[in-house]
Amino acid sequence: MSDKSASATSRSSKGGFAVGKLVMLLVVAGLIGGGVYGARYLLDQKEEERLENKYETAKREDFLVTVKLNGTLISEDTRLMKNDLEGYTTIRYLVEEGARVKGPQHYTVKKGDTLESIAKAHEDEQGMAKDIYNIRLMNEDKEIDWDNLPEGISIEIPGALLVEMDPQKLEERINSQEIAVSEARKMLSRAEGGLESKQLTADLSLKRVENALQNAELDLNKTINSTIKVYVKALEGTIAIDEKSVALAEKNLKAYTELAKLGFVSDVKVKEEELKRIRAQHAIEMNKAEKEAYLKFDKISMLSAKRLAVEEAIVNIKKTKVENTADLRDANSTINTAKKVLDNQIEKLSDLKEQMAFSRVYAPEDDTVIYYAPKHWEKVEPIAHGSNVRNGQRLIKLRKTKKFKVDLSIPQARRAPLRIGQKAWVKVEQLLLPGTLKFISKDVDSNRRGHSEKSYFRGELTIDTDDFPEAEVSEGMQVRVEIQVVNLTGDAQLIKLPNQCVTAKMISEDTAQTGCFIFNRETGEHEWRPVEVMYSDEKHIAIADGAIQEGELVLLSPLSEAKNLNLEEAVTGKGNLDLNATQPDEAESKPAVPEGKWPDEAAKILQLNEEQKLKWIAADAKVKEGYGKIVAKMKSGEIPREKGPTEFAKLFKAHGREVKQFLTAEQFKTYEKKQAERFKRGGR
Repeated sequence: MSDKSASATSRSSKGGFAVGKLVMLLVVAGLIGGGVYGARYLLDQKEEERLENKYETAKREDFLVTVKLNGTLISEDTRLMKNDLEGYTTIRYLVEEGARVKGPQHYTVKKGDTLESIAKAHEDEQGMAKDIYNIRLMNEDKEIDWDNLPEGISIEIPGALLVEMDPQKLEERINSQEIAVSEARKMLSRAEGGLESKQLTADLSLKRVENALQNAELDLNKTINSTIKVYVKALEGTIAIDEKSVALAEKNLKAYTELAKLGFVSDVKVKEEELKRIRAQHAIEMNKAEKEAYLKFDKISMLSAKRLAVEEAIVNIKKTKVENTADLRDANSTINTAKKVLDNQIEKLSDLKEQMAFSRVYAPEDDTVIYYAPKHWEKVEPIAHGSNVRNGQRLIKLRKTKKFKVDLSIPQARRAPLRIGQKAWVKVEQLLLPGTLKFISKDVDSNRRGHSEKSYFRGELTIDTDDFPEAEVSEGMQVRVEIQVVNLTGDAQLIKLPNQCVTAKMISEDTAQTGCFIFNRETGEHEWRPVEVMYSDEKHIAIADGAIQEGELVLLSPLSEAKNLNLEEAVTGKGNLDLNATQPDEAESKPAVPEGKWPDEAAKILQLNEEQKLKWIAADAKVKEGYGKIVAKMKSGEIPREKGPTEFAKLFKAHGREVKQFLTAEQFKTYEKKQAERFKRGGR
């Protein structure tokens, strides 16, 4: 190579190096310039992302407001079968759930039929004869002589056997009671015989006293009309005879006196005649005295005695009648008592037979069998073979149609926006069905009172279609329900914000105000703006017009990382079922606990000593625990969504009161300043 060539080569190399250096410088300069521009672009994007993560742009949007609930599917047209057997017993036989069963049938009695033969002739699929007591019970309104069934009458035969329960020795009790009925019938028969005997005795005793009265009256009449008159007449006759004897004696005395003077008779004869005259005169005096005494005393005494005998006979008749009446009443009372005893024994026998009939439950009509699912507050065993059951316990439901409804327990916090007639989506497994709210109770559900601190109200929602596979829907299934409250579309749109935009601010010692912090782009500061929450659901709120304008930046709460927070389980797939409303967006996420540097920096900023650090950690733990409880209550509906910020404000205020007890005045002043700054920025 020549020197010239070498020199040229050297220049060329130097020139190429220079050009390379220039190009490299330009590239580096470009990279530096582009890097500066890119850095600015990245910084702007970071700022936008920061703003997007921290603020929500206020705007009017469609808002479908719904209330989410859980419920239990129940049949709408059912017949409930209960256990009417007294006391406690166990199930010995239970029909299979879901079975289609037949109801009662009519039977015309044929010649020679008996109740037992009819029951045997109508065996069920298990080869069990129909129960004779159930046949009697079904036909109790008909006057049938079951011991002599008349040919041609129609009787009802029970349907399919649903449940058979242990009759608890009812057969023995029925046999014993039949003996008691027989004894009561004997007692009644004896009482009726006693009444007949009493009647005969009463009739005889009455005739005796009536005869005694008749005799007494005859004796009285005889005394008045005969005895007294005859006796007086006899005395008067004796007196008349004695008077004649006196007259005769005087004549004889006169004659014998003359004869004595003549000497024909002795003086003795004269004396004898004189004595006869004296005796006759004395007899007259005595008879007159007797007559006077008889008329004055004996006659009155005799008549009084006879009249008394008549009166006594009359009284005896009355006494006999009274005694007879009392005896007959006693006899009738004995009969009535015996009848009541018999009726009571027959009623007991009837009750035992009825209880025996209750030990078997037959289908009252053609239906589908559903086992009754007891509520938790009923505290009874589920229905199954061998289960213990008590009197009045619900056993089986018989479903007539495919119509279903949903039994709801509505928390008090979610009851206010609900109205009868509101439409709803009902999610049953993979099926989505339309429904309508038909009932909301006015009073708190007493069945759930005492089982929880919450208050619940009963509700019912009907399923508006029966166009679904019957095998996929059954009673007792748990379902999710979303009831449409209002659909804010078109001119009805309001400012729609995430729930985390609303917070509470203490405007006085005991008063919290609901509102939002609005970012002022000019000053870079936050402005407090009171708002009125018109509607809310698990994710969003709708603000009343006038408080916030479209395009304003609204500060998110510390839950900004859970912007689409879903504190309730909503029905998914609602768009597949048109309820003449726009379906709500569905985004599921979990609530986030607020995090930040403030609790961790407290020891450094406030210059806490070791004892204060321990107390600070305890107070901060209470805040986190309280925060979790508030979130849980908001999720369950115990605390309404719009009242959440107020509860959070109360929690943080309580935290301030607690830390004030162990912080110095200067430390607490710093705490209040830092806390105010964090609230102003949207943090804790």
